[in-house]
Amino acid sequence: MSHPKLELTNITKVFYPHTVNERIALKSVSLTLREGDFVTIIGSNGAGKSTLLNVISGAHRSEAGILRVDGADVTRLADHQRARYISRVFQDPMAGTSPHMTIEQNLSMALSRGRRRGLRRGVSAAKRSRFREELAALELGLEDRLGVRVGMLSGGQRQALSLLMATFSEPEILLLDEHTAALDPQRAALVTRLTGEAVARHGLTALMVTHNMEQALQLGNRLIMMHEGEIIFEIDAGAKERATVPDLLAEFGKVRGATEALSDRTLLG
Repeated sequence: MSHPKLELTNITKVFYPHTVNERIALKSVSLTLREGDFVTIIGSNGAGKSTLLNVISGAHRSEAGILRVDGADVTRLADHQRARYISRVFQDPMAGTSPHMTIEQNLSMALSRGRRRGLRRGVSAAKRSRFREELAALELGLEDRLGVRVGMLSGGQRQALSLLMATFSEPEILLLDEHTAALDPQRAALVTRLTGEAVARHGLTALMVTHNMEQALQLGNRLIMMHEGEIIFEIDAGAKERATVPDLLAEFGKVRGATEALSDRTLLG
């Protein structure tokens, strides 16, 4: 039997340990993803959602626990060492691209991620053809703007490009950290649709943090709810297809109180 694509075992993360400000952000979290799993993660502010992604990516080092990618123990690897396995799209559209480089240069950089040889100065005709094909799927006309500097693009265009850069190199794990939260509703809907299509097209294993419960139900085959650093609720594909936003609010209400859950706009996004 093949290894899980991602395996977290008793991961604990503590901020400001042994001080008056000590805060346990993750409490012995265990989670397993098989190849092709797409897990959406919801929870209120401070639940540990983004901290979980930071620990997986290597941006934060856990105090305890083991993290494996495709069977390999990466617990002690730094974030740049994990980049060969893991791609991430952030909430800020400016975070995932280099504004002073052109679209095709950004795409070339993404395609070479994790490879030993450096970025070549030229872009081959075959690569350029692939870039145009991939960009056309974004439906933003960027396939005809390969030589344009990314800093000239809108936030929605940059986020769509960041998504493409993170997915078409086919990483072992794709992390999506509220990557539509900074976009207007129309662009957010587009990037949400493109996300589902890209993950399916490349058969990626993904985790997505979101405050939008409708989005959390729309995308992926599994859903987990976090609260105070723990996974408190999980549903698989069959139950997820039948679940509704009121169902999720009811589960959240069990730990927060029904009235507080209904008024918690940070959860709804």
